[in-house]
Amino acid sequence: MRYKKTLTAAGTAALTLTVLTGGGAAADVDTRARTITGALTDGSDYLIEVPSDWNGTLLLYSHGYTSRPDNPAQDVSNEEVGKALLADGYALAGSSFPGPGWQTPAALGSQIATIDQFAEQVGAPRRVIAWGHSMGGEITTLLAERAGDRIDGAVAMCPDTAGVVPWFNSYLDGAFTMRALLDPDGTVPLVGAEDPAAAADYWAALARTAQQTSEGRARLALAASFATLPPWSDLGTDEPGRHDYEAQQINQFHSFVSVFAGFQTLVRADMEAAAGGPFSWNIGVNYRELYADLGSGPKAEVAALYREAGLDLGDDLDALESAPRVAPSDPQAIDAMNAYAPTGELQVPLLTVHTTGDNLVFPNLEAAYADRVRANHEGALLRQTYTAAPGHCNFTTSEQIAAIETMDRRLSAGVWPSTSPAAMTERAAETGTDTSNYLHYRASDMPRPELRP
Repeated sequence: MRYKKTLTAAGTAALTLTVLTGGGAAADVDTRARTITGALTDGSDYLIEVPSDWNGTLLLYSHGYTSRPDNPAQDVSNEEVGKALLADGYALAGSSFPGPGWQTPAALGSQIATIDQFAEQVGAPRRVIAWGHSMGGEITTLLAERAGDRIDGAVAMCPDTAGVVPWFNSYLDGAFTMRALLDPDGTVPLVGAEDPAAAADYWAALARTAQQTSEGRARLALAASFATLPPWSDLGTDEPGRHDYEAQQINQFHSFVSVFAGFQTLVRADMEAAAGGPFSWNIGVNYRELYADLGSGPKAEVAALYREAGLDLGDDLDALESAPRVAPSDPQAIDAMNAYAPTGELQVPLLTVHTTGDNLVFPNLEAAYADRVRANHEGALLRQTYTAAPGHCNFTTSEQIAAIETMDRRLSAGVWPSTSPAAMTERAAETGTDTSNYLHYRASDMPRPELRP
């Protein structure tokens, strides 16, 4: 059954790591743009830019996760994209949200209030397209489900569309495997760490030590398969060959010592504080069955590295079965997180864009969301696209503008234009900015897509 939730501004009102928070305003780039700034009642700042030849469409931007104490309002992903969108006649708007860290619950109200400010100070837009990156993509997806009376379409880039709970259960499964096989006597907690910074150092050091031996590399590959770390994530590198398992594992190792260590600990701690407690668990998980259900690519890498190391994979899977588990100790925290998990009950068209090598917000989160959308019979409102690139939100300018243009055409025509890689690439080429790498890609299913134990 489809239903509508109406958002109002009033009603939804220390990791050194920034996850695509954007590059701020484009006002210094296009002097024709009228710039408006101010503060919202929830403490957020807002930023609005309107070109002199405004086409009537407002692009409402939601920025990504940041732990920096400074938290300026952002209305676009970066300066180059902002310059191009203003030149095309789009108005830009966005808010800072009330603070740093995980801000999804509060950000929904902040963004609705920003639309209200735009209407009051500029005029009612002909249409509103919400868009955003990373956490901003999660916010954008929720706006597409809950604010159909305020926005007309949405473009979510590298978003968590499955919900924080299954996403961070993937982090837990990777960390659980590492500790059980590489440091079975270790005492660093998998959830609820009292010293998240020390825990982050622990996971990075554990990965570095393991990387020095063939046995350790094999076990890191197994942990990566459960965490769903992609085999290509190192910026500035070519994609490893299908059977180049050594290069694939090196990419995953670099993920372990960087974004994985930080998100499993510091970002998890921030989210646990927001939810009121730990929200991840692995009680009842059969890791032998989980491994059997993985795609052929991860299993081929793991099998090859286990053979090279002379290890018995069955023995290690048995060790995982007997290792101490994390119980779902705080059902209220799980419920608090799930209150902001996308449901698939779309009210407006949604286009998602994801890099295939995203080692932070994993591409297979998209597969879980597609299942929910189909279950709600809203498949006609969703299109999912992918670009061939390593890392998180690593999009070119032309790829981002092509996605915006695709949604604009969908809203003008009432039907989707083609979102095939060829069509998206052609649309990107029309921007005349840089290269595009859209491709045919099917996201693998999540090992654990469930929202509750």
